[in-house]
Amino acid sequence: MTEGATPWGTIYVSPASGSGLWRRVRIQVYPPGTTRAERRMLHFAHTWPIGGAITGLMLTVALSGELPPGADLAAGLLAYAAGFWLAARLTRSLRRRVRTLTVASDYLYGEPREYGDARLLHAVTARLDDLEERRRASQVNPVQYEAEWGDIYDAIPSSTADHIRG
Repeated sequence: MTEGATPWGTIYVSPASGSGLWRRVRIQVYPPGTTRAERRMLHFAHTWPIGGAITGLMLTVALSGELPPGADLAAGLLAYAAGFWLAARLTRSLRRRVRTLTVASDYLYGEPREYGDARLLHAVTARLDDLEERRRASQVNPVQYEAEWGDIYDAIPSSTADHIRG
């Protein structure tokens, strides 16, 4: 399990789909000072629904014939559920502090409409892109990087967590 591409958080973009051509952009900014281990735990929690399903299925197949009928399936389901429990337990306090901003867009009759604070999303994304570019070019030291990351984190209201405001 990796920790993600950037120390500050992640951006998820759902592809445009359907006849109305809608998409959703969600940015999650971790609290400044989030460690590599904490980022790995958050990544694990995010990827477990798919990764855990594959793991549970592989375990069920591996145990088929070795256990009484139905026990192999129970073992696979138990492993899947245990992963959710572990992810929730490891990330409980950190998930509460992650700042999330979501903007949904749709295009109906050639007119774009956005739901959520699109200006804030664009401003935060631009600042994070610039900060990340300067970090990769070694133009900011770790203290400057974390200070700017903190300013961006503070710009996102904590009340926007995981919902769309219109």
